[in-house]
Amino acid sequence: MRLFGTFFAAVFGLILGSFFNVLIHRLPHGESIVWPGSRCPHCGRSIRWYENIPVVSYFILCGKCAGCGLKISLQYPLVELGTAVLTALLWQTEWIPFLAESHVFWEWIAPLLRTASLLVLVPVAVIDLKHYIIPDTITLSGLVVSILASLAPGGISPLQAGLGVVAGGGFLLLTGLIGEWLLRRQDAMGGGDIKLMAFLGAVWGPTAAFLGIVLGSLLGAVIGLGLLAFKALRDDHRLPFGPFLACGVWIAALSGDRILSFYFTLTEQLLQHI
Repeated sequence: MRLFGTFFAAVFGLILGSFFNVLIHRLPHGESIVWPGSRCPHCGRSIRWYENIPVVSYFILCGKCAGCGLKISLQYPLVELGTAVLTALLWQTEWIPFLAESHVFWEWIAPLLRTASLLVLVPVAVIDLKHYIIPDTITLSGLVVSILASLAPGGISPLQAGLGVVAGGGFLLLTGLIGEWLLRRQDAMGGGDIKLMAFLGAVWGPTAAFLGIVLGSLLGAVIGLGLLAFKALRDDHRLPFGPFLACGVWIAALSGDRILSFYFTLTEQLLQHI
């Protein structure tokens, strides 16, 4: 039963990943995500249903549009596969333990919101990577829904949600203001990053939000320095912060308790030897 559920979670993730590709392509341009239907970004030809099967159609079509023959970006199958893996992972870590017990209907709100907040980071990360923006459509609507959801029993309290907004969005805002003052730059921290972490803070609370920022910053620093060392990144080139924040929050959400426990245990042991 566990394997059966994981399989269907992965299939759902493939379908969701296909929808995420629509968001990635259309949201940055302000296009409707509902109409018109899927079409080739090069020639505008409508994509038939059997050409739009997640991952499978990409290989059947040999990675090319059936109309104009131009290459289909590898982003499409990667986003679909990545979303499938992450959905299966969330099924294992979040939903199997939750479904092992009986719950009243309002207790479903918190896990659904947590799941949605993590999965939506897939299109957020790719959009930021490609366009250096994080759409308000995702972050602000997510923030409003998260604050309203905190009023329902079973999840974090409104106080914890508010503290999460401060720890996530407020901390990045303060960091950006300090960066602008020190570097004399008006764009030291993107507004999209601030709104993203305010949204995630409202879902996960202050501890996970702050830990996600720390982990994302460390990951960004390591990768940025690595790219500079191998001359794959120019000194004046900026890396988008959104993908690293997304990774940091994922790690904090799934392993935050273990990371903090290890940190405090290690700190306590070090202090004992001083």
